[in-house]
Amino acid sequence: MSGLTKKITASLLTSLFVATAWSAPFAHGETNYPDVSEEITGNEEIQYLEDQGIIKGYPDGTFRPGNDVSRMEAAIMLTRELGLSTDNRPNPNFDDISKEHPHYKYVATLVDEGIIQGTDSNEFQPDRNIKRIEMAAVLTRAYNLENEPISKDFDDVNGNRKYVSEVVSNRISVGFPDNTFRPNASTTRAQFSIFLARTMDNQFKNYLSNAKEDPNFEEVDNENIRGTYIWHAENAIEEPDKILEFAKEKDINLLYTRLDRTQDYEVYNEFVEKAHEAGIEVHAMGGHPNWALEKGEERLNMFVDYVTSYQKAVPPRQQFDGIHLDIEPYVLKNWEGNTDDVLKTWKTNVQTFVDEVEKNSDLETSADLAIWLDDHKAPGEEDTSFSKWFIDTLDHTTLMAFRDTAEGSNGIIDVAKKEMEFAEELDKEIILSVEMQEIDKNKHISFYEEGKQVMEEELDETTSHFIDNHSYHGNAVHAYEYWKVAKE
Repeated sequence: MSGLTKKITASLLTSLFVATAWSAPFAHGETNYPDVSEEITGNEEIQYLEDQGIIKGYPDGTFRPGNDVSRMEAAIMLTRELGLSTDNRPNPNFDDISKEHPHYKYVATLVDEGIIQGTDSNEFQPDRNIKRIEMAAVLTRAYNLENEPISKDFDDVNGNRKYVSEVVSNRISVGFPDNTFRPNASTTRAQFSIFLARTMDNQFKNYLSNAKEDPNFEEVDNENIRGTYIWHAENAIEEPDKILEFAKEKDINLLYTRLDRTQDYEVYNEFVEKAHEAGIEVHAMGGHPNWALEKGEERLNMFVDYVTSYQKAVPPRQQFDGIHLDIEPYVLKNWEGNTDDVLKTWKTNVQTFVDEVEKNSDLETSADLAIWLDDHKAPGEEDTSFSKWFIDTLDHTTLMAFRDTAEGSNGIIDVAKKEMEFAEELDKEIILSVEMQEIDKNKHISFYEEGKQVMEEELDETTSHFIDNHSYHGNAVHAYEYWKVAKE
């Protein structure tokens, strides 16, 4: 598709939202439309776009928010604003658009580019109002909308789910309160204004949000952490109450919870809210070894976008407390022999992760860190170990101190010593994590054979040792599914 991999931009989409007045001169200088009151849905977006000089009203000073946009108007303005050449385009041979039609070239161009299609009856129907499902499809194709699709099931959407999912995933449209998308309904100027404002400024993506201040909710921020990992995303969806019961039984106050980005936000709402009621922090977790590579950056960004978008769409009591990464590229085949290159892209991606989270939310950032990475230098910072840079960059670090004894050479305390010194120097927080999974080799890295009681005793010793270190933030056990069935 020539030139169509660009993101949605304000200038490009502008044309879609002024299209219903495309054949009439605009009324300049008007800032208040008599037909756009505070009661009109989209009034803030309309005013915002008018202030930006992007949309204008009609010569009589009205905006006519309820007017619909036709398929031909959308085709004309899309072609112009995308900068597409209309020369030498093949004839789409629609029965109702001949070559002599004054706007034939725009239709031929968009059909040739694969952006817009005709009907089953081989018509283009230029004067028909463009449907919401058609606009979703046009936006997805023309601007290459990409995100991890949210599998929200609208009651009235059967076909073309991909297009609906993409505009929902990108939070351009969220459907209606009755769980419908109304795919066959026309799209009005007010609705277009809402869509455009959302592409330009994230504040308008909160329009249908519940993310408002809640004076009755007290943020959960625990000091002495006892955490665990909800490693499989389906666990939080299928057995949330069992997880919370286990957490209460074990005095757990932090859950690193892996998310499924294809799920609608609502699957996590109740789980997070109930956890907060029990005094438990919930940190959204994601990760894959490839996320340390250049090719994994896109997936990492999708995860960040999903979580930060979730934060803006739910009330505070249902919001995550942090966002956590588990990226272990040393399990990849290209780690050996390419360690420096992998460390370089890993460092870049972690920095991007922190920057994007800070830009779009107030979530606490954290990630898992292997104990032996302090032997490697941070790329571009030869006087700094990778571990020290890592600890300094994130709000807190979860050090995988996978050993089955606290004391002694190569025990938990010993292997965590250097990272704890880094954290204390940098005034950063460290959580020490231990393993409960069965390990066939190197059995000393897991408490699987010793069981729960021994693990608790060794963690108590670890806590006693580090209790005066202000950077020591507590312990975490990997993972819920192993801990719950471990021998006593």
